[in-house]
Amino acid sequence: MTFLPLDTAQRSDIRDTTHWTSDPRHIGQTMEISQSRTYDAALETLGAYKLTGYFPAELEIVLKDLRVLDKVRFDIKPKSLLSDSRQVIFRPTDNVSLDDFAAIVGQITKLIGSNRTRSWWVRLFQ
Repeated sequence: MTFLPLDTAQRSDIRDTTHWTSDPRHIGQTMEISQSRTYDAALETLGAYKLTGYFPAELEIVLKDLRVLDKVRFDIKPKSLLSDSRQVIFRPTDNVSLDDFAAIVGQITKLIGSNRTRSWWVRLFQ
């Protein structure tokens, strides 16, 4: 039996993305976003009575209202069953500095971030 160790230092296709770099393609922030808070914020923004319940469109409405839609890109992970939270990965665009990106993430968290301190059944009745 032969054992050949992999030399990952010479492979160019493996990148360590755990450190902050100056390349915006490798910077990201994963956040827990409340689906119901996003829906409510989109309703308030549009002054509407009812929306379709399509989370990506509602998130775009909220980000456009915060005037940060052109400053961040986002990827939405699938929702787990019986959960109000959605994991969203935000990444800055090329022209956004790290300080501005941190401020944007703070705004998003304050407005529609998921509050994990209360149990799900308490949040259900609020």
